Amino acid sequence: MYQAQNIIKDDVVAVKLGPIIDGSSSVQHEYDILKQLEGGVGIPCTLWFSRESTYHTLVLDLLGPSLHDLFLRHNQKFALHTVVNLAEQLVSQFVVGLLQIG
Repeated sequence: MYQAQNIIKDDVVAVKLGPIIDGSSSVQHEYDILKQLEGGVGIPCTLWFSRESTYHTLVLDLLGPSLHDLFLRHNQKFALHTVVNLAEQLVSQFVVGLLQIG
C-alpha cells in the first residue's frame, strides 16, 4: 500500500499494487469485492483500476492510517476496547456485504 497525491483533485489517495500471476492478482480480487460493497459505511471508494506492466494497480480513497501504523504507534499493542471495536466493525461489514451480495 502506498500513499500518493492526486494532482487533479489535490487530495491524498491510497495506491495498491499486486503482481499479476496467471492473469489475475489479489488486487483484482479486492477491486471486485470493493465494487460490490461500494457505498457501504467504511468502504473506500475505488477511483481507478488498471493493469500497469506486470501489476494490477488500484487507487482508492485514503480513509486514514492503516491498522499497522496504529499498531506501531501504540507500542505494538491494542487495548481490549480497540480490538472489540475492530471486531464489531468487521462483523458488521461482513453482514452488510452478505446482504448486498445475496
